[in-house]
Amino acid sequence: MEKEEIDASPFTHHLSLKKRAAFTLADVLITLGIIGVVAALTMPSLINKYQMKSYEVAFKKQYSVLQNAINYSVFESGISECYLYFPVGASSYKAKKQDCDALRESLVSLIKLTPVQLDYVSYNYARVADVRASGGKTINDACTYDDFSGQNNVIYTYMTNDGAIVRLALSENYNYFPIIILDVNGLKGPNKWGYDVFFMTLTKRNRNGSIDQKIFLTDEYCSLVEKGGRLPRNILSGKEKNEDSDFTLLWN
Repeated sequence: MEKEEIDASPFTHHLSLKKRAAFTLADVLITLGIIGVVAALTMPSLINKYQMKSYEVAFKKQYSVLQNAINYSVFESGISECYLYFPVGASSYKAKKQDCDALRESLVSLIKLTPVQLDYVSYNYARVADVRASGGKTINDACTYDDFSGQNNVIYTYMTNDGAIVRLALSENYNYFPIIILDVNGLKGPNKWGYDVFFMTLTKRNRNGSIDQKIFLTDEYCSLVEKGGRLPRNILSGKEKNEDSDFTLLWN
């Protein structure tokens, strides 16, 4: 027998009996089903946003560490010519080998970088043709991105104390073309350009476009992102997504 309640009515001056309301098993199952459907629709998006945010935070941290170390090297060691410039009469960009060698050694010392040997069968990046075919884009198609996508013995590969991977192509093998590749979460996936892996160069142009005495770590001249990824310039400026106008050779 169900328990009954006795309510007093202030309007009719009599007592009435009312059954206690209750959810049935069917009601509970329907509610749980609706919650499950909503979760299935929203969880992938929430997880993706969380992952992208974690990559963004990690990139800003590692970028700041590298840029501060570069600033210190320029100020304390007089390293001033390891950046992209176009000498009069030259057919391509150049950088001074001695300064690039000195900068690499300085970064290794300042950031406590540890040399690592990677298994490039399982650890590699997408080649530029695959990036474009899947909807990604590049800044400056003339850059030799594929030289940096996998194993290359003239690219120095290091790991930071917190597990990020820094690859330095600061050598004459690339016509003194200084490249720094930053993988913010190291050996973990997805190893995708513009997600957790970023392709950058060195310049003396600041974000206002004028020439500075400092050397800046930048995505000017060369960079690439896979579909859904973001350019370093947009992460640093707080821009949520790339636009076609962002893929210019130089910063606006």
